[in-house]
Amino acid sequence: MSPLLLGLLVGMAFGAALSLSGLSNPGLLLEMLRLRDLRLLKVLVTALGTGIVGIALLDAGGLAHTGVKTLHLAAILAGGGIFGLGFALAGYCPGSAIAALGEGRRDALAVVLGGLLGTAIFAFSYDAVKPLLLEPWTLGKPTLPSVLGVHPLLVALPLGAGAAWLVAAWLRSGRRPAAAASRE
Repeated sequence: MSPLLLGLLVGMAFGAALSLSGLSNPGLLLEMLRLRDLRLLKVLVTALGTGIVGIALLDAGGLAHTGVKTLHLAAILAGGGIFGLGFALAGYCPGSAIAALGEGRRDALAVVLGGLLGTAIFAFSYDAVKPLLLEPWTLGKPTLPSVLGVHPLLVALPLGAGAAWLVAAWLRSGRRPAAAASRE
């Protein structure tokens, strides 16, 4: 199978998973960010825990390449601020906006176009912003396992187990989210 076709199929599956889980609904996302409805947070924690362990196992088996980019702290702070502001205002992150666009949500079109515009602005201004964002506070390529001096699985397995425990505890508690309780 060609890499392009594989990428298309994986992207479609990812979009379907976002849609089915509710992660393409800006109202639910904002309720999660406001800590009023944690159902989506359970989905995210489950996905992160599974992904952490899965990637670490694939990497340990030589089946994945987990190349780490250089840590440019100023760029991460600036980009995270812009991302967070856009997420808070629109209720979408890039992946959820594209999934929502696929569902036919018109507001997602503005978010996707805004993301493309921001990408174009960054690309055209790259030479000007490089000294401000990429050169200061460059911290190499640290990873949590490298900082701790341990094998990646010794970090991934406890994090994955912690995520599983957290989701299981949420599910066992039987408590409804505050937003659902307040609607009754």
